[in-house]
Amino acid sequence: MGFFLIGLGLGDPRDVTVQGLEVIKQCTRVYLEAYTSIMNGGKENLEAFYGREVIVADREQVEQGSDGLFEGAREGDVALLVVGDSLGATTHTDLKLRAHQLNIPVQVISNVSIINAIGCCGLNLDKFGETVSIPFWLDGWEPISFADKINRNLRKNLHTLCLLDIKVKEQSLENLLRGRRIYEPPRYMRVNQAASQLLQILQRRNGKGEDKNESEQSEGEWLLTPESVCIAVVRIGTETQHLAKATLQEMSEIDFGEPLHSMIICSECKAYELEQVDKICANYDGKQAHKSEKENTPGTLHLIGLGLGAPSDITVKGLDFVKSSVKVYLDSYSSLMTAELEDLQSFYGREVILATRDLVENQYEEIFRETSKGDIAFLVVGDPLCATKHVQFMTAALDKQIPVNVVHNASIFNAVGCCGLQLYSFGEVVSIPYWKGGDKQEDFYDKICSNLENGWHTLVLVDIREDKNGPQYMTAAEAASQLLSVISSREAESKVAALTKESTVIGLSKVGSKEQQLRTCMLQEMANSDFGGPPHSLVIVGETHPMEDEYIDIFKKP
Repeated sequence: MGFFLIGLGLGDPRDVTVQGLEVIKQCTRVYLEAYTSIMNGGKENLEAFYGREVIVADREQVEQGSDGLFEGAREGDVALLVVGDSLGATTHTDLKLRAHQLNIPVQVISNVSIINAIGCCGLNLDKFGETVSIPFWLDGWEPISFADKINRNLRKNLHTLCLLDIKVKEQSLENLLRGRRIYEPPRYMRVNQAASQLLQILQRRNGKGEDKNESEQSEGEWLLTPESVCIAVVRIGTETQHLAKATLQEMSEIDFGEPLHSMIICSECKAYELEQVDKICANYDGKQAHKSEKENTPGTLHLIGLGLGAPSDITVKGLDFVKSSVKVYLDSYSSLMTAELEDLQSFYGREVILATRDLVENQYEEIFRETSKGDIAFLVVGDPLCATKHVQFMTAALDKQIPVNVVHNASIFNAVGCCGLQLYSFGEVVSIPYWKGGDKQEDFYDKICSNLENGWHTLVLVDIREDKNGPQYMTAAEAASQLLSVISSREAESKVAALTKESTVIGLSKVGSKEQQLRTCMLQEMANSDFGGPPHSLVIVGETHPMEDEYIDIFKKP
């Protein structure tokens, strides 16, 4: 018994995880949060797929009437379904906190969100800065802080994910003042509208209007221009997914059709990144569903995310493709399954072939040749396009005219929301490598300090190395020890930086599993912490607001 927050993914009802579907079917009541995002087909499609009633919960019920949602959660199971990931918005993090305060057991079932699904565009996820939200402007209310944040990211050579506004069950000012429960039609911002607002800000700055005076308070020059390269990310995860690269000016002139839309403002890109982006955009032109109907095409290469590691974390859609493929491969080196290979094979009812690093990075033609016999499933722990090597694997298949289908899932990039910190307040992702001999790279430390100077949190990914005993996974304690070593050497050189031995950090172990552990402490304490088996990661905490502080306190050991 308890309260379940269940992520539904981004596409259709089959994007729910197998575990999520099992819980939905056993719950006494199931709610659908219906205002922070939308699901294709709405609640009717969900009810048909689940074979049960789904109750729509609007903003008022979720944010102000949570007691009604929690009713029955002490005696039975109650679920709130969330499009995307279950902790992708402040609303859901706050709801989890309220349940905790009422001593109601809460279980989170993660899924993909736009935060990690944007790896599908070909850019490296670890080169994104702070996420921004672009709101609809209203008469007399035209905020521009999102443009300042974009420029701050650009000055640090970081891409920016722009989340575009959604207005559902909103009241006009007149109806609000008169107390009339009359609501405006839903509105979903499109890429061209977001681009137009950004261009207006640029025009006003160039004309030395009011916005320039406000923005001049920001440090450094503005790098955003009408010629800035952008990527439209439209209906991601659906059969009509559309990705397109264009300048900001060009984006303002293109209508990409039905929602949901997001947009990426690109920083400087390497040549290979731009080549990847161009190939992927050419494939996802919004018409790929019709391409698959052509005759004489080879089998499809299904890139399937397994989520956070348990067999039942795979989506229903992903499991269907696994069962229908002629061969199933598992990336065996870039991340760690919390389950054994035998457990996966038993759950899928299929043989799973371990794919070595050399096979994926150098001998991938062997996998591609198998598509002449039918569909091939390639399984990746987490989301299938979070790592550069998997994006390159995908584009190599596209070069061979092999149809590629991506089934997204949760990864640490979005599942880190379990610690209660807001995902839009994270800066550049940092990886800490094992030091080899005298080669002690320290750039990870400088990136963390840069994030802290901007008030951003930092997700720290830790290294994997191969030795004679097999793969070795860095622990949170080892990562903290390397950071402390850098701090000591910098202090010896009288270099003062934002990260110190007393900085607040959160250690994470086996996120999303039943053995998940989180602990808040100072960095120097983390170096002596034992989280058990891998995988581990760290969060370096930046500036916080009160709700985040409450979560931080929850994870402090007495």
